[in-house]
Amino acid sequence: MSALKPVGRGRVVARILGGIALVLLAPVLILFVAANGVTIFTLALGALFVAMGLMTMIRPPPAGPRRVAWITATALCSMGVSTFIVARFVVAPPPQEFHFVEEGRRDASPPWLSRLVEERETVLAGLYFSDALGLIKGPERDHLDQLLRNAYAESPPPWPNAVLIESSSDASRHLEHVPKGSMAVPCFVFLHGFGGQLTAYVRVLHQAFGDRFVIVAPFLDSTGAFWTPRGKAVVSALVTKHLPPEVDRSRVFLVGLSNGAVGATAILQDPELSRQFRGFVLVSGIGEVAQPSAGANVLLIAGTKDTRFPLDHMQNTAESLRGSGARVEIETFPADHFLWLSHAREMTAVIDGWLSTQLRE
Repeated sequence: MSALKPVGRGRVVARILGGIALVLLAPVLILFVAANGVTIFTLALGALFVAMGLMTMIRPPPAGPRRVAWITATALCSMGVSTFIVARFVVAPPPQEFHFVEEGRRDASPPWLSRLVEERETVLAGLYFSDALGLIKGPERDHLDQLLRNAYAESPPPWPNAVLIESSSDASRHLEHVPKGSMAVPCFVFLHGFGGQLTAYVRVLHQAFGDRFVIVAPFLDSTGAFWTPRGKAVVSALVTKHLPPEVDRSRVFLVGLSNGAVGATAILQDPELSRQFRGFVLVSGIGEVAQPSAGANVLLIAGTKDTRFPLDHMQNTAESLRGSGARVEIETFPADHFLWLSHAREMTAVIDGWLSTQLRE
């Protein structure tokens, strides 16, 4: 019996790296298919999985039909992935209400990954992943899943994928909407919550106020921890250096959602940073009160069925804010933590009424 031909060291390394890549890629593929079904992206992801497996885990057969089949399958999968990537990069993006801005450059190119994967697919896959981790489970997950699917179905596919964009210490990034032909207009600065920036959330503000307000939404990361030094630095860089020239600096309002509301609570207590804002809107969240905030104008919007930020906690913290010198108004809705989507019209109507008072002062 002839001796088996030893496997070369390079081949062993390729198999190890290929195995690691396949182990990492497999759950991603499963998540995206489970959340979104068969889409162009999941087909491309599947082709990438097969191509990597063929090239790294299977030795090319000797000459003959099997080798031809191996070469054909590998080539077709590789071509499919390459075609998908090229198509995503060369096709002109659809018209958007919001534009990507980096360090004040309104012609900046978004990060490459955010141009490959659709936001809707990423968000729904992330929701399934959160379910697996026990962060959002059962009826709560099903409710949010339906709200998100409805929100994305009502608008053209967002571009770029905001969920996959972060700000860094050397790159302040945000989404921006400016009403056409406007000058010296008021502005909303929107702070996202856990999970990262979602244009489905930002569009709620656009639909209600986009004709008369500039809307800027800074990116942070998947945590939405705007109360940290890094988070506050991102907000500070935006409002001091990168707001559009059309903004009336005396009428800038900070709006925080969930973790973003926790961050907004910290900012309204910051003696320097709070001066940049006319008022603060906290939705489905509130942070700790640690120091005086005399003169801060605050609108607090809460859901009576919110288990993440229970109403009694919100009301008690609002009293602490009042005790620190802030002027606080509270509005409630018979909703859970996701009232931003489930009660969008009612919520923005309340914000609009509160703004009317603030802008008259």
